[in-house]
Amino acid sequence: MDEIFEIVENIFSSGGFMPRWICGQWSETLGWLYIISNIAIGLAYLSIPIFLYKFVKKRKEKIFNRVFICFMLFIFFCGTTHFVDAIIFWFPLYRLNAVVLSMTALISWITVLVLYRFLPIASQYRSPADLQLIIEEQTRDLAIAYQKLSISENQFKTLVNSNPDIITRIDKNLTYQFINNSIRKIQNMDAENIIGKNIREVRVEVDNQINESFIRHVESVFKTNKTETFEFEMNTNENQHNYFQLSIIPLENKVGELPEDVLTITRNITHQKLYEQELKRNINHFELLADGIEKKRKILEDFTYIVSHNLRSPVANLAALLNLLKDETDDDMRNMFIEKIDIAFQSLSTTVNDLTNVVRIRQDSEIPKEELFFQDILSNHLINLETQINETATTITYDFNACEKIDYPKVYLESVFLNLLTNAIKYSSPKRAPQIIFKSFIDKDGMISLTCEDNGMGINLEKHGAKLFGLNKTFHEHPDAKGAGLFITKNQIETMGGAIYAESEVDKGSKFIIYFNVNNS
Repeated sequence: MDEIFEIVENIFSSGGFMPRWICGQWSETLGWLYIISNIAIGLAYLSIPIFLYKFVKKRKEKIFNRVFICFMLFIFFCGTTHFVDAIIFWFPLYRLNAVVLSMTALISWITVLVLYRFLPIASQYRSPADLQLIIEEQTRDLAIAYQKLSISENQFKTLVNSNPDIITRIDKNLTYQFINNSIRKIQNMDAENIIGKNIREVRVEVDNQINESFIRHVESVFKTNKTETFEFEMNTNENQHNYFQLSIIPLENKVGELPEDVLTITRNITHQKLYEQELKRNINHFELLADGIEKKRKILEDFTYIVSHNLRSPVANLAALLNLLKDETDDDMRNMFIEKIDIAFQSLSTTVNDLTNVVRIRQDSEIPKEELFFQDILSNHLINLETQINETATTITYDFNACEKIDYPKVYLESVFLNLLTNAIKYSSPKRAPQIIFKSFIDKDGMISLTCEDNGMGINLEKHGAKLFGLNKTFHEHPDAKGAGLFITKNQIETMGGAIYAESEVDKGSKFIIYFNVNNS
């Protein structure tokens, strides 16, 4: 291998060799005869690949390319060896000659292998006489096929003319090449008077906008080579309003080329359209029914939660007061507890009565609204939650001066306040006493809003914000956490056309902002 690398590195070196003129007894005549013969042979060899290349380039079929390329390379290297052999008389480039000879040998055997694989294929090619026989046979077959085609064409025309759809063939100049007789069923026109005319020359009794749309679609199909479909409506011969679907199909001459003609099929889809319209009306009717049922189901679901949630706190408060009363021996304290129990019982009775009124609402009725004062709703809950508030040392403040009242379903507003209060107390921070602040607002457009802000544990909104108001979603390990309060609150507010949002930071507290829809009366 080292010697081979040495030959390649010094390929153009003549070191170690003498020019052929001085190597041997060359006479002037013999030497120049040898040199001129090599140059002539080399020139002839190099001319042959040039002629072969021009021949191959002009031929469309590419089946001989590999063979021609091998022959051209073989002949080129053979010619090169003769040139080098002539040069050696002055420049002894025997290393270059060895490399050229080795390349010639390699290309020679490659050519042999290609010929070996090609000859079985070449032997299958037909002679001119065989091809002439094939042409004559195919000519006879084509004549028979033409006769059959003529029969089929007549049958096809009969079938097309009896087709209820309007079928036309239009060339790229927008000229009608064919149209079936179905045009008479829609327009008072004969097919013979249309064939050969441009689309714009044919006066069809349709809206100009439809005709221009038709032309645009036809031109688009010629440009894109893609089928297009559009629908339109018009009056027919009998002054009946009908719906039609028009499909424009490109007719390709060769794959990938733009079409020379298009086929159009115009189909009467009036019955289908009428069925679709009837189906849409039925679907809309069923959607209205489904919306009504879903709304009622939602109201019942909310009511079920409100019943359990609104009664839980007053009952727990009564139970706590009764336990305190049992253990109390001082008469003054017992009387005070009895008064509180009476107040809590009256509040519980009011809640039960309100819920009973909701139950009595007819199934197809909306939950009624009434004028409610925010302070009254909050005060009733403060009474019911007095025990929890005292046990947790919760401070509750409010400012309803900006907007004191609202027209709203009482059970919904009570549920909203109760959920916000109990959540703020339930998720208070163990590091500090709970503080809850309620405020009301009203903007220049009359939109009423309410905020509830606390200093509790807070919520990581980046992590839980997307599911904050989801059903059964809890974010703190609290034994009483059910994950339903905020879900129901959000649904109640949105049912009345409002919205609720939250702002929160972990270990700093949360703020809920409620926007009421004042126009929902």
